[in-house]
Amino acid sequence: MTNYMTTSRGRCAQRWPQPLPLVLLAALAILAPSPSAAQATSYGVIYSFKGKPDGANPRAAVIIDKDGALYGTTYVGGASGLGTVFELTKAAGQPWSETVLHSFSGPDGSNPRANVVFGSKALYGTTATDSGNAGTVFELAPPSVAGSAWTESVLYAFAGGGGNILDGALLISPSGTLYTTTQGNTLPGGTVVSLAPPAVPGGSWTESVIYRFVGGAGGAAGSNPYAGLVSEGGALYGTDYANGDEYCQCGVVYELTAPAPQGGAWTETTIHTFGTSPGDGASPLAALTVGPGGVLYGTTVTGGTEVCATTGFVEGCGTVFQLTPPTTPGGAWTESVIYNFTGANGDGAGPVSSVVVGHNGEIYGTTQYGGSTDAACPATYDNLGGCGTVFELTPPAAPGGAWTENVLHVFSGQNGDGSQPVAGLALSSTGTLYGTTSDGGAGAGTVFAIMP
Repeated sequence: MTNYMTTSRGRCAQRWPQPLPLVLLAALAILAPSPSAAQATSYGVIYSFKGKPDGANPRAAVIIDKDGALYGTTYVGGASGLGTVFELTKAAGQPWSETVLHSFSGPDGSNPRANVVFGSKALYGTTATDSGNAGTVFELAPPSVAGSAWTESVLYAFAGGGGNILDGALLISPSGTLYTTTQGNTLPGGTVVSLAPPAVPGGSWTESVIYRFVGGAGGAAGSNPYAGLVSEGGALYGTDYANGDEYCQCGVVYELTAPAPQGGAWTETTIHTFGTSPGDGASPLAALTVGPGGVLYGTTVTGGTEVCATTGFVEGCGTVFQLTPPTTPGGAWTESVIYNFTGANGDGAGPVSSVVVGHNGEIYGTTQYGGSTDAACPATYDNLGGCGTVFELTPPAAPGGAWTENVLHVFSGQNGDGSQPVAGLALSSTGTLYGTTSDGGAGAGTVFAIMP
């Protein structure tokens, strides 16, 4: 069972338009109703990982192509046990079928824990480690002849002897430049990097550190960006897990603005510091999600008003928050906690992934803990207990009102069900949500689908 409460993982959502659509057009497999979900129409596991030669322990969200296929990564498993990139497809009237597109072997990267993204002609992603233990950015190109092997290429290998471990997914700009974050071994640390495509085919990609986190004097700056980035209005936005307020050290939300003259320095602005007001969230591990009007939504793994007790510590159960942009340029962003997880009575706790915004303004996400109190997912020293949940938040009918939470599914880790979701969800055009669990199923994690 993977514990993300102490190992600090994040997931990335994308905002820049993607060359390939991310909508789902295929029909959902026949699903069994979820007995523990109050208003869920249907839920089911559509694939269970087995380990070898299959993948295992998916820690990232899936993405959806224009034909309805799902693409994702597994942290371990595959031919060498070092992780995979997989595809799931569904023919009419048939169960979902998995294909391993690439098994990592070490020199080409290993242990991917972020989702892949679509480029104009290929998939792009990151691995947390490689033979040098510092991580890679890779490209996975489809075959020219259907049914042939995909081709993986390492675009950039990070140096640092384990100091620059990648956890955030890539953000791809219209020009093809890739953006992501790295984390150092010790606090403070971490960077935001760009990777520019070669000027001529077959040339080398150019890596640049566009911002380096140093933590901070006066407590203003954050550090250790475990999640990737989103783009809105020409700026980049992200979260830092640590530092910020000098007493709380609870992390920040930051904005990066590109230099006016090309080649100049990027400007970092902290737009929110966690833990500076009562009941605020703390320690964000996930990337932000951009909603209508440029509102940013996110999760914090701890903090909030509700207390979650384990055998090792007592802290908040985590939150979902929103950041509303200023009404005038240069003004302050307004942060508000829109939901406090309780970890009790079937509610979730410890969200470590991004949320998605639904077609009518609803917010969907997962929690790693809470929900089931079954023996399958007991509390431990640094584990809140419970197998996790899928949740929906409905916006208030009137401005300023309270958001309403509905638990769509409580994972059990038993009878083929998954447990411990540490990744966010992918939303189809028909309203079907797809996600992964890092454990459960046939023993090595699952891909599931749910129709609220």
